[in-house]
Amino acid sequence: MKTKGFPLILVIILLGMITLGCNTTVENRELTEEEMEAILSEVTGGEEALMAAAQRYFDGLNSENRNLISPQDLDKLVKDSGESIYILDIRQAEDFAKGHIEGAHNVWWFDVGQHLDQLPKDKQIIVTCYTGQSAGQVIGVLRTVGFNAISLLGGMNNGWYQSDLPVVQ
Repeated sequence: MKTKGFPLILVIILLGMITLGCNTTVENRELTEEEMEAILSEVTGGEEALMAAAQRYFDGLNSENRNLISPQDLDKLVKDSGESIYILDIRQAEDFAKGHIEGAHNVWWFDVGQHLDQLPKDKQIIVTCYTGQSAGQVIGVLRTVGFNAISLLGGMNNGWYQSDLPVVQ
């Protein structure tokens, strides 16, 4: 990801804060498409970088596993090589406490973005939620930014629990 535009953006923000002062009201308006594209270009490396990330994600969807793992296959992975995977349970803490997959780490889906720096780049991340829907969205974002992430088929409710697999409380 290119960051050459970051110092320029920081300077512009600082100059704006100095110029506007504390008592000035700034018009609250939506950015135009051109302004948004310019900002994205500076931050992400432009449309080409975004398209490449999207293509990597959709290539994963075209693969045989469709970015999913069955509860039985995950159970085998946990038993055989728990250290080589990172299970991210994005359910609420109360539900995680009631029962989760051994070795899982709990970060509520709403807070995942604040914990990206804590996720391992060298392990496969398996994301689980209640039914698989939210996990699918989270892995889309994780894969787009370079993580090796897949989702538990059916989540905890329609996958893990229905398969009568072990949980830790």
